This record gives sequence, C-alpha cells and structure tokens, in this order.
Amino acid sequence: MNFKGTAVRLTAAALLVSSMIVPTFALTGTVTTDNSVLRMREEANTGSTVLKKLADGTQVEILDTLEGWYHISCSGLTGYVSGDYITLNSSEEESVSPEEAVVPLSETPAATSDTETEPVYVRVVNGPLNIRTGPGTDYDKASQLATGRIVEVLSQEEDWYQIEGGYICADYVAQADPSEAAASGKAQEIVDYALQFVGYPYVYGGSSPKGFDCSGFTSYVYKYFGYSLNRSASNQLDNGTPVSMSELQPGDLVIFKKGTTSKRATHVGLYIGNNQFVHASTSKVGVIISKLSDSYYTKGFVGGRRII
Repeated sequence: MNFKGTAVRLTAAALLVSSMIVPTFALTGTVTTDNSVLRMREEANTGSTVLKKLADGTQVEILDTLEGWYHISCSGLTGYVSGDYITLNSSEEESVSPEEAVVPLSETPAATSDTETEPVYVRVVNGPLNIRTGPGTDYDKASQLATGRIVEVLSQEEDWYQIEGGYICADYVAQADPSEAAASGKAQEIVDYALQFVGYPYVYGGSSPKGFDCSGFTSYVYKYFGYSLNRSASNQLDNGTPVSMSELQPGDLVIFKKGTTSKRATHVGLYIGNNQFVHASTSKVGVIISKLSDSYYTKGFVGGRRII
C-alpha cells in the first residue's frame, strides 16, 4: 500500500500562533489514504479512542491544528486525524497569500501513521459468475461463483477484481459490508459440509449419516455448527428470519408444502446457490441436489429462512 508520505503541504494561512493554532476562516480538506481508512480520534495521539473511520475521499472541516494533527469536524463529530492524510481543498489553498502563512504544518512534528487497510468485499448479483485465470474474457475459466456469494477483493485491474482463485468482472458484483462477508463465509462452510452427504440414504425420522429425513438432515448440518433447529419442516418455518425466493443466499433453508395436508410445510432443504438446493428427498434417491426452478418446488415453495 503506497501511502502518501506527507500529502499535505499547508502554509496554514491565517492561523494564529498559539499552543493550538486556530484558523481565522473555515477550511475544508479531503481524506487521502489510497483506499485505506483514516482513524478519527478523540485526542491528538495514536493511543486515543477511535471515534470514526474515514474512507478515502471523505470531506472534512478543519477546525485547527496541533503538532501534525488536524482537529476536524465530520458527520456531526469532532476529533483529531493525522495531517499526513488530509489534503487541503485547492480553492481554499489558493485563497491564502504567502504573506499570511505562519506555521507550515509540514514543519511540525509528524504524527505516527494512523491509517489501516480494511478488506473490501463484493457480492455476486448476477450469477453464476465465471472466475477467470486473468483479467479478461479471453482468459480460461477457473471456477464459478453463485448469486449471493460474497468474496474479498485483493486488487482491481480496470473492470476486473482479483479474488482468491482468479479474476471476476466488476459488472456483475456489488460492494458488500464486512459483516455480510462474515456471515456469508460461515454459510458457505455450512453448504460445503452439507454437500458431503449427497448420496447418503433417506430414512424416515432419521437425523444422522445412517439415514436422514428432510428436517433431520437440515437439523444435523446446522447442529454441527452450533445452531439448533426445530425438528420438523413446519416448525423450521419458525427458525431464523424469513427471506423470499428472490432473496435466497447459500445456507438458507428452503421450505415447501405439497398436497392438501393441514401442515404448514411438508419438506425442507438447504439452498446452495445457482438456484439449487440439497435435501434428503426420498428413500429411492436419498440426499440429492435439486433445482429450485423445477415446477414441483416452485409451486410448493412456502418460504425461505435465514439462520445465520
């Protein structure tokens, strides 16, 4: 990460010399951190409490300066940031005459680097999305990502993101929050664990690898990760939070009702992405992967549930 050593070359125009140098007019600046984040602290030292993390490009109002730090206002908060990562907005810099300069910030003791790199995550919004061996469609396909899959961006090359395993086109993804990424990573672990049971037998009332029924299968998988689900398909409608078919992400429960039964649901599976789900189906086929788009399941769908 190439930080801009001292991005600020302020002449601190119209600043009064005192223990705290105060501007005689409002100044604004721009956070300049090369896509890292700048910590806004309660006091002018790196041991002070972090009030907010400011993204590259954030606009701030400069209230005063102190030994390499700026006292700023941003989004209703006031605090201190390292002057190394604030660039004075040019229109204001030009409005200051050299004669008014008193103490150049660049000559004050420099604050210790106070930026950090935060991971950038993206979510696939139009999948399956090809992962390629290089940044372009001329490169070979290495793998695919399902709709809803969240991955960390390692670098960007024009309209392509480098991720673990290759490159993906930026046109088919949207930025995701880190908290979503954590949940997505756990959900993918659950999906991967569930898929290892494809081909295992179906046993009515079963909830172990010796034999699963539908809700026994989903309960068993989630129990391995410390989540407790209700034991029947109907009662699993009460687990987690509801999601529609269009909102499904890997790891969500998909629940169905067939026939004229008075039960709220008769079958449940685990969504794995790409419009597919894994489930303990019947005694003839055992645990299998099916397409959610098959009319049998589309018509019988009564809801999805997000557990994580």
